[in-house]
Amino acid sequence: MASNNMLTLQGGLLDIPRELYKYRDFEKYSILSLLSKGLWIPKPSQLNDPFDAQLKLSNTDVSLKQFKEAFSQFKNLYLKDNNDPISLDGLFKDNKPSDLLKEKVELFCDFWEKESEKVGVLSLSEDAQSTTMWSHYADNHTGICIGYNPEKLAPKSPNGAMDWLRKVTYMEENEIIRNAYLLYAKSGMANSHKSLMEVYFKMLSTKSLDWAYEKEWRFLCPDIGGRVYNLEIDAITSVTFGLRTSIETKTAISHLLRYHKKKTQFYQAIRCDHTIGLERIGMNGSSEYWMKPYE
Repeated sequence: MASNNMLTLQGGLLDIPRELYKYRDFEKYSILSLLSKGLWIPKPSQLNDPFDAQLKLSNTDVSLKQFKEAFSQFKNLYLKDNNDPISLDGLFKDNKPSDLLKEKVELFCDFWEKESEKVGVLSLSEDAQSTTMWSHYADNHTGICIGYNPEKLAPKSPNGAMDWLRKVTYMEENEIIRNAYLLYAKSGMANSHKSLMEVYFKMLSTKSLDWAYEKEWRFLCPDIGGRVYNLEIDAITSVTFGLRTSIETKTAISHLLRYHKKKTQFYQAIRCDHTIGLERIGMNGSSEYWMKPYE
């Protein structure tokens, strides 16, 4: 059962936090984003980590056994809805990919690259109190952390469900496959568009264990990568100020949201009393932290 802090969607198939967060420096792009009610959504090549969602597919040969093992992960799913078997005949010669398979995989790689030039990757976190995230993404605790309602933020897929929202999976680097033959096999060799896109989206939402502290969720938005997504202002649920956020920044944020007649819950990040972690306290109109930084 979902907790009070979770939303249950799609008949209970997906539990997501009621609020997801974006850590931001407070600079001109943050101001413009709030003024114009827009969010810039990068495509994979524009992310800061060259290994993140930018997997350059390898065409190194695989054996028939390796190919079959990868394909078997798809086959059972396919056969639930289809009685027609899929033949592997002609795909290997002398235990190496045949010219036919190489041609098919080349087309698969072309599809992957074209989709990667169009898809948008909006990264959010389920944690508003991460000291590391505040240091890395909010200008050493001088920036802000914006909370969003996922249901109001989400660009919806054609069937109306939020199935473009994915919780990031963290794996050992050597477990993340980027071999084109194995990914082609896992996606069902183009026999199922659903399975093909599922493998593609899965790869876009898989990162190495080094990034697990981010507790990341992603909206994978077809066709709007590298563009500004028009945001409903009601999607913004809260703004948290960092330990060192200035009075000027707090005042500017308050005025920007008031400009849209948006009532937003404000928080101040503070140091925990007994640990080196962070806590958040709510700020009303008379809070002392409107008139001074926490530190």
